[in-house]
Amino acid sequence: MYPYHYGPSGYAPHGYNPYAYGVVNDPGGYPTEASDPAVRQQELGVEWHEQEGPWRGIWRRRGNSNTFDATWTMPGAQAITAVLTIHMFGNFVYVLRQNSSDGNTCVYTGTLSGDGRTVSGNFRCIRGQGTWTATIIHRERARLGRIWHEQEGGWNGVWTRRGNSNVFDARWTMPGAQEITAVLTINIYGNNVQVLRRNSSDGNNCEYTGTLSGDGRTVTGTYRCTQGGGSWRATITF
Repeated sequence: MYPYHYGPSGYAPHGYNPYAYGVVNDPGGYPTEASDPAVRQQELGVEWHEQEGPWRGIWRRRGNSNTFDATWTMPGAQAITAVLTIHMFGNFVYVLRQNSSDGNTCVYTGTLSGDGRTVSGNFRCIRGQGTWTATIIHRERARLGRIWHEQEGGWNGVWTRRGNSNVFDARWTMPGAQEITAVLTINIYGNNVQVLRRNSSDGNNCEYTGTLSGDGRTVTGTYRCTQGGGSWRATITF
């Protein structure tokens, strides 16, 4: 079984045909982005809930990249996994599916809705073709809050969000010690939290992982740095 059903194949606007040299061939170069790349990245969300025929797909984004880990399920069938690369050009969506557990490489094309929440279009695979739809989940943006009050050992951190992005400016203080600053990138997937700490004034890069509480207001977990590691906790202020 494969996650497709037969139907019309889809092609990009203005005669751009991603299948011109066969389904498995990447065109090798994409049109210029139609808007600020930062905006494009935000529109990718954190998770896509997709459907093609009887198959339901969950596509989960890797950090802030345009790479997604996808899983498709259907009652009575074995789950299928693949790695996706997603590009957006204006309202045109291009998805390249590779490393499929069923050996089926595909190209998906579609149109992004005006509100940036849904995509619909067509796909073509080594075996089969059809139509697909997806809903884009942006949930982590709302859950990031405005300020995180964090503690790790004797250090107290204040992490302040930059606008509506997932980038935070962080400061840590401890009596008798010099203040430390850094830039953080925070991602939330379900109740899992990932924090990447870079540009630290003490030269210490870190990765924090944690679990978000049921009410979405506190996080607890562990961190590992270039030098050292430990446990941490934070309270999110909205």
